[in-house]
Amino acid sequence: MVRSIKSIEARNIETQTRPSDQMRSTPPTRRKVWFEDHADELCDRDYWSCLATLWVTDYLAHDRTWWHDHLWCDRPHRSAAMTPVERAVFASINEPITLYRGYAKSKFAIGISWTDDLSVAEFFAYQFLRHTSPQASDSSGVVTCEFDPGEIALFKNENGEREFIVSEPAALFHIADQITVAQ
Repeated sequence: MVRSIKSIEARNIETQTRPSDQMRSTPPTRRKVWFEDHADELCDRDYWSCLATLWVTDYLAHDRTWWHDHLWCDRPHRSAAMTPVERAVFASINEPITLYRGYAKSKFAIGISWTDDLSVAEFFAYQFLRHTSPQASDSSGVVTCEFDPGEIALFKNENGEREFIVSEPAALFHIADQITVAQ
């Protein structure tokens, strides 16, 4: 009898779906809604894991303010949003780092997604984004800024993009500072 109860418990544990799997099984257009509906119920590690899933599968659909509020919240275990290799890269940032951002229209020069690989920024500015917005070819470019480690929320390396997600207020400050210096 005890053996059968343990067997039932083991099957129940095996069939439970992790929150990140639940989110992935939600249609991409509904993932932000799923996250908002469940965020308060999630343990901290699941919160960050689900937020990372949302970032890499649906981030273009969200505004920067929404992302800033979630990425810079005071929940612990932010590192759960990164793979072990990503965490190692993130942990190695102990001095200001130069990052690049490719844009197709100058109004999108400011953003929270940056890279330390100039060729990636150039790809986004002159190839990827240009195809999504052909009329923007004349205003495509790459902006360069230096960020302090504390201004970086996460490091993600999906598809080799070496993406640093930064604080929007920091990006605004550094770009404004760069423009002031350039004049």
